Amino acid sequence: MNQDKVLATIKSKFDLGYIVVLESGEEAQLRVLEQKGRELEFHIAGTEEKLYGQQILVYITYRDERYCSVSQFSPAEREEREGLEKKKKYARETCKVGGRYIVEIENDYEWGYLCSEVSGFLSGAIKKPAPLLVVGQVIEAVIIGKNKNGAPYMEVYNSSNA
Repeated sequence: MNQDKVLATIKSKFDLGYIVVLESGEEAQLRVLEQKGRELEFHIAGTEEKLYGQQILVYITYRDERYCSVSQFSPAEREEREGLEKKKKYARETCKVGGRYIVEIENDYEWGYLCSEVSGFLSGAIKKPAPLLVVGQVIEAVIIGKNKNGAPYMEVYNSSNA
């Protein structure tokens, strides 16, 4: 695939992102997972039409006779992202019930908290009811189970759940 930047004009939106027109006149899809910066912000906010006609730089990631997709991430950035995903997958696969981790609370939802390992790649959830936690707080957590995708369910560690 072409590893050079290509100028594209944002034409319209669709449920998974933007339709862009490349310099060659060819239409391509810029899906949300391949967006960054203001293009991603506007897509999340549902205000994509404000960017119609704007020109952006993209990389072609796939092309055949019927379809073309592009990314705002460079080949090196995509490779780094894929490497990180492999590390996260390995962390999910190798973590064990009873394992203890130092995690940081990333998000607070009505149903529970999302947390990420401070010095590693494991992410998990602490279901409510749970002790009151705040975003940014660092705690020790223990894995109490896993969901069907292998993501761990955790609870705050204390000596009674050891």
